[in-house]
Amino acid sequence: MRYNNRVYGIKMKNEGTVDNPKIMITIFSESKLAKTEVERVIDELKFRFEFSRNISEFYKKFKNDKILVPFIKRCYGMHGSCAQSLYGLLMIGILLQNTVIRRSVQMTKDMLLKYGVKVKFDSKEVYEFWEPRDLKNVREEDLRKLKVGYRAKLFIKLSKTFVEEKIDEFELRQLSVGDAKERLLRLYGVGPETVRILLVEALHHYEIFDHVAPWQQKILSRLLFNKQLVPTEKIIKYVKTRWGKWSALAILYIWEDIFWQRKEGKRINWLEKEIRL
Repeated sequence: MRYNNRVYGIKMKNEGTVDNPKIMITIFSESKLAKTEVERVIDELKFRFEFSRNISEFYKKFKNDKILVPFIKRCYGMHGSCAQSLYGLLMIGILLQNTVIRRSVQMTKDMLLKYGVKVKFDSKEVYEFWEPRDLKNVREEDLRKLKVGYRAKLFIKLSKTFVEEKIDEFELRQLSVGDAKERLLRLYGVGPETVRILLVEALHHYEIFDHVAPWQQKILSRLLFNKQLVPTEKIIKYVKTRWGKWSALAILYIWEDIFWQRKEGKRINWLEKEIRL
């Protein structure tokens, strides 16, 4: 995890139950951490993984919702979470733009191998995203060699903006959803889908459901309406009318469940055609 210009190895182990949750956190660092730094890292993890967020109202309100009941039953206790910083998630958002998941995965791997930070801890080897300063002066043609296409320009311009304008993630967390959305949409190349990802995942605004990407449209049409294709406007209106300020969390439960089933070996033919992973 990158936090305050440092990279930490984080290991989280479940030590509790759904009704009595408890997580053991181990922090790995190149140097010994002061008690205050450990506390700051723990506080950051609490925010990113919503350890202290109370979502009991969500369960109470939708305990009889015909669509959500089976998903809540299987995923009870799940919150939204984001392991990345705002900048890291923005990079993921750019990598997801206008392509299939398989291609996004390949581009992400190539970019991490070239510019990411390799972290070894607890017999594991993973990569953390680069910092804005690492890309702000990179030549566009060098990035294009990694076959990221038009995204090369986005990576550079956004990285320069984060450095030169000192984009402050912690300040954005304090803003209303409307003000945060306005600020983020000023960033070069950030459109309705990318800003939705940032608001919901990095800033944890559950009420946001204003955009549906084409590949998501096909999947949600099947899951919510049992049809091949439903207009995005109809999907958005349906979700916001039915689940209101909990719209993003409701969709998260539906979304995570179907992809979890896929991970566990239950393949759905129409889903495989859409994600092409």
